Amino acid sequence: MSTIELTKFFCFKKARYSDLVSVLGMVACEDESARDALTFCLTGTRRNLVAWGHEYLRCLAGQIGAEYESKQEKEEDCDQIIELVAQIIPEFINHNEEPEAVDLLLEVERLNKLIDHCTDKNFERVCRYLLSCAPYAPDTNEMLEHYNTACNIYRKYKKFPEALRVAQKMNDMDIIGDLMEECTDKITLK
Repeated sequence: MSTIELTKFFCFKKARYSDLVSVLGMVACEDESARDALTFCLTGTRRNLVAWGHEYLRCLAGQIGAEYESKQEKEEDCDQIIELVAQIIPEFINHNEEPEAVDLLLEVERLNKLIDHCTDKNFERVCRYLLSCAPYAPDTNEMLEHYNTACNIYRKYKKFPEALRVAQKMNDMDIIGDLMEECTDKITLK
């Protein structure tokens, strides 16, 4: 084997071992504030996280928020973390863990991505959770983001009365007007 081939082989093995240590870091860590699972996951392959199980994904989700905030304070690149979030969110949504998905997207400031993951079977649960969390948002902008996301999800699924109710909470006359124009059902318009 050439030196280049050996380097590639050892890099691949190192990444695979990092994946394994990441899973072990989930259960073996005594310090609650340590982010061993996430640290080793980021140095690993970062592929097929679902294969390690649902509890592993929940552990990563719990550690992602603190790591994202830390990287934001240091003005470091967060692309790897966002890549992990993109793998975790569909799994949470598909396994009826919409609140965890919403919380994770809130922590990484990507709540608008939730619209793409909603289905006709879960969008009402997602919106109810968003609307129940909105009054507890730390500032008005975040509260409006909750409301706006819920309104857009309702709009996507043609639930105009619910979307209108949310738009009224935002007191946004432009959205209210748009909703009235989009709705084609005469009974609903009354």
